[in-house]
Amino acid sequence: MSVTTAEPANPGGLPVIRKPQDVIDLVNEHPSLRGGAVAIFVALGGVLLDAYQATMIGFGNKYIAAQFGISSGLAATVNASVLVAALIGGLASQKIINRLGQKRAFVLAMAVCSFAAVAVAFAPSIWWVLVFRVLMGLGLGVDFPLATNAVAELAGAGSKNSGRSVNLWQMGWYMATTVVYLILIALNSAGIVEERLWRYGILIGGIFGVVVLVSRYFLIGESAIWAGRQGHYDEAVRVLWDRYGVQAVVAPEAESDVPAAERTTKGAYRILFNRTYLRRTVLGCVVATMQAWQYNAVGVYLPLTLAGILTGGLSASLSGSAVVNLLAGVTGGAIGSVIVHRFGSRRQTMTGFGLVAVCLLLLGLLGTSNPWLALVLLGLIIFFHSAGPGGLGMTIATLSYPPSIRPAGIGFARAIMRTGAIAGLILWPMLWGALGTDAFYWLAIVPLVGFFTGLLIHWEPMGYNVDEEDAAVLQEINLEGK
Repeated sequence: MSVTTAEPANPGGLPVIRKPQDVIDLVNEHPSLRGGAVAIFVALGGVLLDAYQATMIGFGNKYIAAQFGISSGLAATVNASVLVAALIGGLASQKIINRLGQKRAFVLAMAVCSFAAVAVAFAPSIWWVLVFRVLMGLGLGVDFPLATNAVAELAGAGSKNSGRSVNLWQMGWYMATTVVYLILIALNSAGIVEERLWRYGILIGGIFGVVVLVSRYFLIGESAIWAGRQGHYDEAVRVLWDRYGVQAVVAPEAESDVPAAERTTKGAYRILFNRTYLRRTVLGCVVATMQAWQYNAVGVYLPLTLAGILTGGLSASLSGSAVVNLLAGVTGGAIGSVIVHRFGSRRQTMTGFGLVAVCLLLLGLLGTSNPWLALVLLGLIIFFHSAGPGGLGMTIATLSYPPSIRPAGIGFARAIMRTGAIAGLILWPMLWGALGTDAFYWLAIVPLVGFFTGLLIHWEPMGYNVDEEDAAVLQEINLEGK
């Protein structure tokens, strides 16, 4: 640890750093000079890889089952192992980030994801698929809190662009899923055997992961807030200047011995359930879980669903999936990010859930009568999901907590969210196989749960400077740590 001990030259009245909160305030007040779209999507690279691999493995589910001689339900369960592992990784993310810092944790998480993706592509048995999917899940679980936390820092929590920037992960998700279908269409046109398309697709995803890893290393770097919390004030000053254009000096009386409890934020998960944060935690977790459930039923298995509705075989289902994701998913995510600051995350979430529920009921009622009507309704479901709750569960979790417990809040919400993803991934093929389009009636219950949760819990993080609560949270952490 290095702390300036001499009286710093400060002729221009530069900001003075005496404690970690001073670093947090400067980050909060000054959006990053590198906070443009490129930096944001590089920071969200793990989320994009998650979307890519989830969609690719969803497409390959029936081929995996056939190749390894197992049932489609067992194949879906093996594929869902990535979500269980991600749940564990999300809960461990706070400790890993505190120990390694943003830069090294970013590199580690993405290296694990990239290696696992390449390994899955060459897996000789279903058991090796299971092992490498678990490894990938651990990396993805750690990565997501890093990604959204980094975006919040890049935008500045006090900026009206913070919610807009964080919520861009949903637009990025659908961009990645659209790329999946375009790659599959290209591979299919190139004459790749249909049963091996998933292997080639997953391998390409591993290469994308390496590109993200290298880009992050050079574009994102270390977190000034993490450096300040560790007492590395000279490093925090360097990051503030390099990333935010803020020139600051370290005071001679700066806290050179930051309390251990404050450095590690031990006890952060307990604080998520205290009187201040319980409602925020419940709202973020329920919204994230219900949106994951409905997406993993409809979105991940979109080619399977379309194949049962449209004629034209694999080419038609892939093309239809690409069109739906591009026109509905990407557009919905972009519109949702633009309007969220005006309408608020809670109201926008409720609206999205309500409209998804209506479309699901109509799809169950009319889905078999007209394939084009079914395609339009599926597109509307993806659109309202993407513009509404699809991204806002994690946006609410990101913007509801100050920096000291933000990784814990995001990690916990993301971990709980995985239970919804698992339910959608495993249960939907069973419901679809047993009930056909009548399964949409049952799925409509999921968005209705999300709608009524938003109706009952009145919390709106948009426009609220949650970083101002950090000092009080750290005081509580220090008291609990004694």
